[in-house]
Amino acid sequence: MDEPITRYLLAATLTLLFSIAAFAQSEVRGVACGVEREVSAGALGEATFNRLSGIYDDIAEERFDQAYPALESLLTRGRRSDYELAVIHQAMGHVRMQQDRADDAISHFGQAVEYDTLPDGQHFEMILIIAHLHYGEERFRAALDQLDFWFCVVPGDQRQVVDVWVMKASIHAQIEEFREALAAVDRAIDLADEPREQWLQLKLGMHLELNEYREAVDVLKQLIQIKPDNKTYWVQLSALYVELGDEPQSKSVLKLAFRRGLLDRQTEYLQLASLLQAEGAPRRAAEVMEDGLQGGIIEDNRRNWEMAAGAWYQARELERALIAYERAGRQSDDGKIDMQRAFLLTNLERWEEAEAALRRAMDLGGLSDVEMGNALLLLGTAHFNLGDLDRSLEVFDQATRYARVSQAAREWINHVREARGRRSSL
Repeated sequence: MDEPITRYLLAATLTLLFSIAAFAQSEVRGVACGVEREVSAGALGEATFNRLSGIYDDIAEERFDQAYPALESLLTRGRRSDYELAVIHQAMGHVRMQQDRADDAISHFGQAVEYDTLPDGQHFEMILIIAHLHYGEERFRAALDQLDFWFCVVPGDQRQVVDVWVMKASIHAQIEEFREALAAVDRAIDLADEPREQWLQLKLGMHLELNEYREAVDVLKQLIQIKPDNKTYWVQLSALYVELGDEPQSKSVLKLAFRRGLLDRQTEYLQLASLLQAEGAPRRAAEVMEDGLQGGIIEDNRRNWEMAAGAWYQARELERALIAYERAGRQSDDGKIDMQRAFLLTNLERWEEAEAALRRAMDLGGLSDVEMGNALLLLGTAHFNLGDLDRSLEVFDQATRYARVSQAAREWINHVREARGRRSSL
């Protein structure tokens, strides 16, 4: 069987099993699950109705400090039916919720639910409100328990409420039940006409927590379709391809983000340049480095200009490599960069510039014995090609003191003496 089909069947099976498990309980809090409520139509007494009307006016005008004591008085004076008591507790819960007194609100809504006398819509809504309030207070297990109660008492055809599944997924994520969170958010996505960005973000997070990188890649592709200019999604997708060992795809993603003008951090530019160079595209790597350096995104320092120079050199763009090495050398406190520049200049037979670069390299210092020997050998060669044979001999004589180049220096001395002899005989 094809892998995509197998994955689809597995996901569908997990979702089905999760859905069945959610409703498998036969009873919650003494209430039989899956049994339709039988509630008689309730009615408020005339006195209760009149007093509540005035209180509702206070609530509408946000006079909560007046409304709540009036509701307390209404609750404790006179005889009330269970329906009336449920209505009063419901109103008190709403007032306390508006006053940010979550625990009091939960208590009142809970008592209204226990009377079990309000119509289905209000009854089920209060159960969800209690779940939300627990969630807001970070009592995640209590919120889940309340949702279990809701799933138990709500008729089957009313359980497919997208926001409830999203809340369930969010709660599971908070308590690190990632597989359950994933099943719940998948259910929400299945129920919706179009998935919301926040749901896909939650789904992405769960796949990452579960180290399911292939699945996370698919989610990121969906997120990019929704928000193609969200740089974070492109960078995450590139990083996931690296994690999966697919560097060509990682490079392609970063290149697309670069072309869209989304990359705006040094680390992103350096990552793209490194990938391009590793994939055998040094010219593109050098262009990315130069773009970042000139635009102020990549820090103007020795290391970064040296990286750009190395990429230009690999691309056989020697003039541009020289410019980058010169920029790097300005910020160097040793002669190593000028040594690299001098090497390029000698290859180009630009002897005067090479001589100046070598002098600067030796003046700055910081060269190893091997580098110092090579510098003297190159400097002697530069003097020879500039026609200064006496100075060339002096430098080659200094080079003989360095073991790695001493033999070459002696050969050059012989060559220079022969050239000088031929010149004097003319």
